[in-house]
Amino acid sequence: MVYFKNLNQIVESLETDESTKNDPIKRVFVFDGKHLTANVGIVRDSGNALHTQPDHEEILVIIEGNVDFKVGNETKRVSPGDLVFIPRNTLHGPVLEPGQRFAALSVFAPYFDRSRNNLVWDRDSA
Repeated sequence: MVYFKNLNQIVESLETDESTKNDPIKRVFVFDGKHLTANVGIVRDSGNALHTQPDHEEILVIIEGNVDFKVGNETKRVSPGDLVFIPRNTLHGPVLEPGQRFAALSVFAPYFDRSRNNLVWDRDSA
């Protein structure tokens, strides 16, 4: 198992996990533990990336971008170094304007089983 990884290298390489290739947020899964999963999520196109995770809580560490980020009914401008907590089953995501980019380290609990459909995209419910 690899215990150390570099966030900047992950963002630059963007070796997108196959399970997220059609999602608005491309993800690189970096660590899986028994009770949690960490990934780097990257959005490089504007559009609706809002979603919920019915079974997971999430903590984000913003790596790249100065963008508006929505959690529930609250929207706030986030920038590198900001932390965001997302309760399970809460609509959330970056709200990007054309030309904006966004990247964040996400830690999900419990473990994010990629063989399941863990996300409900807002764009699909419209």
